[in-house]
Amino acid sequence: MLPKGILTIGYSVMKILIVRTFPSIISQTSYNVQEIGMATAYMRAGHDADIVLYGGKEDDHTELMPIEWNEDGTASRFVSIYYLRGFNILKNGFFPSLRSIASGYDLIQVHEYDQISSWLLYTDKKLKDKVIIYHGPYFSEFNKGYNLKCKVFDNIFLRFRHNRQCPCFTKSNAAAGFLKSKGFDNVTAVGVGLNVSLWSDIEESSSKGDITADSNAFRRIYDYMENGADVVKDKVFTFLYIGKLEPRRNTLFLLDLADALLQSHEDIRFLIVGDGEASYKNECLKRAKKWIDAGKIEYIPKVAQKDMPLIYGRSDCMLFPSRYEIFGMVLMEAMYFGVPVITSNNGGADTIFSNEYNAIVLENDFDFNTWISAAIRMYEDENLRKKISDNELNDSEKLSWDEVTKKVLQALQPQIG
Repeated sequence: MLPKGILTIGYSVMKILIVRTFPSIISQTSYNVQEIGMATAYMRAGHDADIVLYGGKEDDHTELMPIEWNEDGTASRFVSIYYLRGFNILKNGFFPSLRSIASGYDLIQVHEYDQISSWLLYTDKKLKDKVIIYHGPYFSEFNKGYNLKCKVFDNIFLRFRHNRQCPCFTKSNAAAGFLKSKGFDNVTAVGVGLNVSLWSDIEESSSKGDITADSNAFRRIYDYMENGADVVKDKVFTFLYIGKLEPRRNTLFLLDLADALLQSHEDIRFLIVGDGEASYKNECLKRAKKWIDAGKIEYIPKVAQKDMPLIYGRSDCMLFPSRYEIFGMVLMEAMYFGVPVITSNNGGADTIFSNEYNAIVLENDFDFNTWISAAIRMYEDENLRKKISDNELNDSEKLSWDEVTKKVLQALQPQIG
């Protein structure tokens, strides 16, 4: 055991525990599990890292996830994933055995300042000097439920016991400002990483026989990409939206934009990927029906992650008028594939984009004419699209979990005595 927790960084290999405090059961095979991305990046940086996930009513158990292999194909290094028995109380995860496990680590990373299990660790008299916070949400007028939750938490828990010097790392600049407003003095915005391992070989991943999307529209997209996509692309301009169909994502506003653009430009198309709650989704599909029937809006409820390169390859511009995003992973995906983006100024946009450099970032008043003007400008100006796409591709190397954990470790380094 290293004697002073995070103060020993730089002197030895650390044992790092990443605690997902949310009471949701997830699998290590799920796409872009952030805790797995960070753990493997810490391992690549030379440390040892393990993960705590919520196990619900099951007894505590551990799964080993190999991340490095010997020449003979056997695993040489593992991440231990602790699935801990827990309880869900008002969307807070409680783990009876967590403190005992955490005490054996040199650095304990908890998620979200307002999770009670996080608070119990970052204010614990014996453990608090080992704890760091990784936080995503921030204040938004749209996010009324979360705002109320934080108000209650601050008045009951944070007022009772605080740890102002706890190192905090956030997914966005907005989240950094939010934590500073809560009295945390040591806050650094580090962003989010993107797992692109499934896309390392796009041609292999996109083989027709492996397509998992149950959608005629997706089959048409595959045929489009396989049979002269460049020729067809010269004839139409495709706006892309990926995300849940819901009020937070402002999907009806998006469809109003689509309606105006499709009426005024014969060569514009929309590609919309995402599902949603039945009532709102049905309202969206009713709004889009005439254009879907006319073949000018392609709608696909779900696409397997490995098939997403086809979607981005089909698209000329992502239109993303979301009212609130903790980070918005699709923005990172668009950057990775070099698809120009028009977006609201949400959590992801404020961290990875600079307006007029690698995206068009609009303020969140959602003025209809402002969004239409930006869309037409992107449609008409090939040089603008090329500049934005080139800058996205140049910046895409910054999207890895290695870059995120590198920022975390660099920020902690000055605390070495």
